[in-house]
This record gives sequence, C-alpha cells and structure tokens, in this order.
Amino acid sequence: MIGGTAGSIVELPQDRQIVSGQRHRNFLYNVARSAETIGYVYIIIRLVSLLSTSEKTWQMWTLFLLETFFIHLARKEQSLTVLATKNPESLPRKRLRLHGNKDLPHVDVLLPCCGEDVDVILQTVQAACTLDYPKSHFRVLVLDDGQSQLLEKTVLELQTQWPHLSYNSRGRQSGQVFAKSGNLNYALTSLQRDFQPEFCAILDADSIPTREFLRATLPHLLMDPEAALVSTRQYFYNLPNGDPLSQSRGHFYTCQNAKLDTLGIAIDSGSGAVFRRQSIVDAGLYPTYSFSEDWQLSLLLRGMGYKTFQVDEALQFGQVPASLAGHIAQRKRWNIGHAQQIVAMISPRGMSLSSQLRFSIARNGFGIVFEEIGCLLGFAAVPLLLFCGKKLVPTSSPNMVALQFILSLGQFLQAAYTGHQSTPFAFLENKWLAGSNVHAILRFYFVSKKPKGSFITGSSENSFNHKTELSLCMRLYRDLWGNGIFYSVILLTVILSSIIYSSISATGKAEDFFMHTITTIAWPQLAHMCFLVLKNLSVPMIYLLDPPKYTARAIPFADMGTSQLKTEEDVVDGEAVQGTWNGIDKAGKN
Repeated sequence: MIGGTAGSIVELPQDRQIVSGQRHRNFLYNVARSAETIGYVYIIIRLVSLLSTSEKTWQMWTLFLLETFFIHLARKEQSLTVLATKNPESLPRKRLRLHGNKDLPHVDVLLPCCGEDVDVILQTVQAACTLDYPKSHFRVLVLDDGQSQLLEKTVLELQTQWPHLSYNSRGRQSGQVFAKSGNLNYALTSLQRDFQPEFCAILDADSIPTREFLRATLPHLLMDPEAALVSTRQYFYNLPNGDPLSQSRGHFYTCQNAKLDTLGIAIDSGSGAVFRRQSIVDAGLYPTYSFSEDWQLSLLLRGMGYKTFQVDEALQFGQVPASLAGHIAQRKRWNIGHAQQIVAMISPRGMSLSSQLRFSIARNGFGIVFEEIGCLLGFAAVPLLLFCGKKLVPTSSPNMVALQFILSLGQFLQAAYTGHQSTPFAFLENKWLAGSNVHAILRFYFVSKKPKGSFITGSSENSFNHKTELSLCMRLYRDLWGNGIFYSVILLTVILSSIIYSSISATGKAEDFFMHTITTIAWPQLAHMCFLVLKNLSVPMIYLLDPPKYTARAIPFADMGTSQLKTEEDVVDGEAVQGTWNGIDKAGKN
C-alpha cells in the first residue's frame, strides 16, 4: 500500500498476459535490433549495386524505392521497440487502485455528444453517474452540441436521482465548429469558471466506464506530478468475431502505445482519458485546428515536457461503427485531422508555439499522410512491375545478387518484432483505405469541407447509422462505389493477374529461368510486398462476402439498471468481451 494525502493507493497483481509477455522482452529487442540493422545494410548495398551497374532501368529504381518505403514503415516499429526496451524504467504499467473516501481530489466527468442516439448517451450517463467515487467529489457534465430537447429533458429529470449530473449546451453545432475540442473547451472555461476541479475525465457518448474507472486511473496522475494525462485502452462490447476490419486497434494499443507509455509519451486515444486540468489549461486547452484533437493534445503535452500514460486495463467499453461505411468515415475523419495539423503548424495560428514544437507536430502529420500516399502508390506499383516482365535487380554480379537475396530474407524478421499480442505485419492494418483516405483529404481541402452527413461517426445525421434494408443494386453501389471499395476490387484483380502473368512469363525464359525468376516474382522483398498488398486489399472483399455480426445494445435506457461489465480478467487475446446488463438498483446507489 502506498500512502498519500488523497486516500491510499494499492498495487494489484499484474495481468497474466502482460507478465507472460515480459518473457519475450529480450527476444523482441534482439529481433528488432537485427531487423533494423539488416534493413539499413540491405538498402545501402542495393543502392551501391544500382549505382555501380550499367544495366539499371526505371523498373529497378522503382522497386528500390518501394523496398525503401516498406522498410521505412517497419523501421519505425523496430526503433520504437528498441527505444522502449532500452529504457531502464520500461516496465509494464502497474495496476493501481485508489482506496478510501476521504480527501479525494475533485473530478469533472465530461460527456461530449453531438447527435448520437439518445438511448446510447443515457446509458453512458448512467454508468458515469454511478462510478465508485464519492458523489460529493465528482460531477457529470453532459455537453450536448446537438442541442437535443429529449436529452435535455431526460437529464433534467435524472437530476433528482443524481444531483451531481447536469445538462449543458453551447448551442447546436454542425460538428465542424471547433468540433469536439470546442465542446470540451467550453466545459473547461465557461462551465468551470466558478469551480475548477483538479482533474477531468472524458467519455465519448457511447463509452461505458466500469465502476472503478476513476479509482484505477487517478493513482497514475497522483503519484507523478509531471504526468498530465492518462489514457485508457479502448475496449468494445460490439466487436464482431475475428475483428475483420481491425477495429479494436489491437496493434496500436498493445504494441505501439504500450511502448510509448514506457517512455512517458503515450498518445491520448480520446475517450476514457483523465487529465490534470491545469496542465491542459497551460497547454492552451484542447487544440481546435484538427478533428484529431486528442492526438494533437498528446503532441502538445509531449512538447511541453509533460508525461502522458496509457492504462491497458479494461476500464471502458464503447462501440465500433457497425458498418463498412461507418468504419471508413471514421478513418477518413482521423486522416483529415492529421492533414489539418500540417496546415495549422505552417499557418499564422501556430506561431504561438515554439518553432521546434511546430516542426515536430507538422512532421508527425506529414509522416502519417505520406504513409497513406505511399501505400496508395506502392500498392499500385507492385503489379506494374510484374507486368513489365523485366529483371528488377541488376544481375551483372552474381555474388552481389546472392548477397542482396540473403539480406532480403531479413524482411521476414519483421513478423516477430511487433509483439506477442499482435499479428504479423499488423502495422499496415487498414492500409487498404489509403486511396479512400487520400481522396477524403483532397476533397476536404479542394472541393468541400462539408460532409454528406456529419463528421461525428455516431451522429444520426449519417445514413450508415440507419438500419434500413437496401436492394442488391443499392448495396453494391454503396459498398463498392460509395465507400471507395471499387478501387480495391480493381487493384486486387490486377495484382492477382500480374502474379499469374509473371509466373508464366518466367517459364518462357528457359535460358535464364532461375536468374529471371529470383529477380522478379521470387525476389523476397517483392514477394513480401505482394503478400502485403493481397492481405490488405482482401480485407474489404472478405467483409462484403461474409459480413460480420455486430452486437447491438439490447436494453433501452428506460428498462436498464446499473451497468455491470466484465473486467480485464475476461478479456482474452486483446479482444473485448460483451457487456452484461443486470437490472438491479434502479437508483444506481454505490
């Protein structure tokens, strides 16, 4: 037990999966270091080979650029693994609990919403109001940018049951007027003018916290005065079996952000965050220049020297978009947000920040957008190279070819370094959306900044949230054309054709069959890229052919009692379990 002025902090036994994962720590470090080194050596030797030969062609240079790009994507993961493991304090985050009810800090729980289904919002409201925390020490502020009269009326009625609950609205917003960040800043300024709590928590409209949410997150901030924000990993109650669209973002949470957490620079994933209010005020409040306000806030806090953490426990359960269109719309908004950070940092609005911080934020956004463009062009270039039927590696020196071939096999080491909870090459998850994301960014800046519905994924203004039966023709139009999947269908067909063509073409090179084969379709790097392209582009195809089943919230608010969700012990292999609702204690007493 750790004593303190604010109750007592108790350390709980660590999660079995995380303890088990530590056995792989040194192995992952060595594999990452080896893959990183081999990647650098390979690129250097490939470049020397191209520069020193007279038989180089544009196809050879194109393959070299593609190899460099994909190795760059992997190198970022490798470097993060190396940095996180070298850090002497890079141990898994402890599981802590805040005990007692005396001298606890005051907390405002902020629930921003804008047009989501009222039943969904009210379920989150109830779970927030019944948190295991003294009611005299926390408030629940519903922040409604949709200005729903039904939501306002219901919340006012619930105040007799939960006096620490309040409805607040800055007026109806389009979802684009400073978006969620403006809504949160409204709470941090106007609503907290007379009373400033030490800490604030944020829950999305559909994110139901477990009762111990505050007692599990606050200790990490209380024990480290340099910590500004603690983010919780997002779990989902409606995640379909197999998670075909990688909506759980398992690789991000278990590998990327978990490693950033050991360095004290975890990325805020939005809902389920708890922050020290004064730190956010010092950072200039939530940034209003991007739809990805949580991501941008993390970068600002990092640049100001604050620590940001991630708690891996299952402390909140939200819902993923239950349609292909909803998932795509969500990813488009995120990528538009990253493009916005580039523009903001080179415009006058970013001049209040230091040049070093502005450059860092702009570079971060550029890197994300560059990856989308690179995958879009790279996926298309692979079949182009195969259809050319030309050797893609200089063959004037057989020994140099052999050396490059052996080093090229090192690419497959990258299946191991990501982490034991992640699938091979998961860092490319959802890259089949690269074309759709690039198109969304271009449309936003050069055509129209107004979406067909709302930028809020869960808003009722979006047609994909309406459960309506469509004809076969309308479904095909919506899924293939409206969602940009037609691009994936065409490219998938083209690359399969190019692989067949290249294989058949190699058999016609009887006099040079072996050398032609290993310098085209059988070149390890190219074969690996073919695998990555096929793996990515087949995702939406599989989704359309075998649509997953999403679990809906079955119980309306009027019939619902206290929310009782399973805890992290019930989460297996990073997949969220479904919540169970027990209709007990209608008053929601602690």
